Parts: sequence; C-alpha cells; structure tokens
Amino acid sequence: MSIFRAIEQAYDKTAERKWDRVYWALDLHGTCLKSTYVPFTYEWLGEYTKTALQRLVEHPETHLILWSSVQEEEKPHIIKFFADAGIRISGFNSNPYEQGTVTCNVAEKFYMSIIVDDKAGFHPTEWLAIPNFVEFHRKKCGFVSNDETLQQPDTEAN
Repeated sequence: MSIFRAIEQAYDKTAERKWDRVYWALDLHGTCLKSTYVPFTYEWLGEYTKTALQRLVEHPETHLILWSSVQEEEKPHIIKFFADAGIRISGFNSNPYEQGTVTCNVAEKFYMSIIVDDKAGFHPTEWLAIPNFVEFHRKKCGFVSNDETLQQPDTEAN
C-alpha cells in the first residue's frame, strides 16, 4: 500500500466514524532521521522532512507517535529534538490516547491510523507531497472548511 492510499483511508475512516484524531506511527531512522548509528546524534533526512512534519502538526487531529527501537535513555532526547523543531509528539512506541476495547487489545500493538516506515516501502522524498495530500483529504473529509476549491494534489515525489 502506498503512503498516499494509507493517508486517504485513514482520513476517510476517521471522518466516517466521526473520530477526531489521526495517529501517525513514524519510524525514525531512514524515514525521518539519518541513520548515523551514533547515540544522541540526530539529523533530519532533509529539510523537507522537518517542514512536512511541522505542517502536519498544525492540524489538531494529527498525533505523531514515534516508533523506534532506540534505547530507553535516548527517547527524551529525541522527543526534545522534535520539540525544538516545533513538532509535537504524542507518544513513543505507544498510543496513550487509545486504551483498547473489548475487541481491541493494545497491550502489544498500539493503535495507529498510518504507518510511515522505510522498511514498509516509504521513501523519504514522499514527504515532499504529503502535506498537500493531507490538506486535500482534510477538506474532503470535513476537517476544514470546504469553501476552497478541492484540487487533487500531485503525489509524485521529485
């Protein structure tokens, strides 16, 4: 599944069920950050990655959950790295908002709407098109005013 199809399905389901949150599970290395293999050293894959994430968190329904196998002591430093860039993080390897239901056990797999991971086929250049694609689907699904003309965004990453 492409990231764009995942975004479209997440927004459609969220609107259909009248939910107010879209949860993004973000892998770190190779997806958001360069894989330096040096603890406590963080660098964006590109300025476009940081800019895309900054645009996403402008939306109240967006909840970014970092998803990584980094050591526990590194997590607060990574959250601070994102916060210093103005990127609000809602969780790290867990979703504190969804506690499960009688049909959904989130003890071992937290609830997410969208998975962004290079090992799942995501390519970092897709960050270039994601913000406009999200804007289109926010309008289509009623998260913002539909006064503006809806134009299907280009999903081709350069």
